[in-house]
Amino acid sequence: MITLRHELAIYTAAGLGILAMAAASVDFRHGAFFREDGVVEMTAALLFLAALVIGVHRRLFRSWTGFIFCVLALLACLSEISFGARFLDFAMPAMAGGGELDGAQDLVMLAYRAAADRGLLPLAGVLVVVLPALVSVLAWRSGHLAQVVAWFNADDGRSTLAVGMAVIGLAVVLDVMEAVRFAEETLELFGAALFVTAALRLDR
Repeated sequence: MITLRHELAIYTAAGLGILAMAAASVDFRHGAFFREDGVVEMTAALLFLAALVIGVHRRLFRSWTGFIFCVLALLACLSEISFGARFLDFAMPAMAGGGELDGAQDLVMLAYRAAADRGLLPLAGVLVVVLPALVSVLAWRSGHLAQVVAWFNADDGRSTLAVGMAVIGLAVVLDVMEAVRFAEETLELFGAALFVTAALRLDR
């Protein structure tokens, strides 16, 4: 029987393999795989769509966790295809500083640019590090952290979804920094695979 740990190991090995090939081959890195609407991006979009379809079929939306999952899967799928803008030949709203507002991650990009323009990036960086640490310490001292851990452990799908969101969050960071596109796309593909796994594992 394949367990969650086995699935995570398979996804991680596959992702590292793609990253290794991209790092070693310029043609692979800049070819059909990682370009806009390329193989990796379209595969991720299809996986997010599959996660949504599985979630709806299993009626996961009846619980709050499942409903949030379905909404996130839909947004992730639409973000991967720029809400259909390129397929249907229409333009998404332009963003300050360049680019188009064609994905949920672009909201983070706008916040990053606004902070940079106002010289608030150091403060924002400190808050990003300090606030989660402070919340974790308070949750631990109050005993709520143990309850949260128990809640995640009660359902493999919840922990899978959390890992998937963390992976996608890392991809968003790379997107905002406008660096290592092939790594960003690989992480999004990894996150999409985790979403499919979560759709199959979440308790109804």
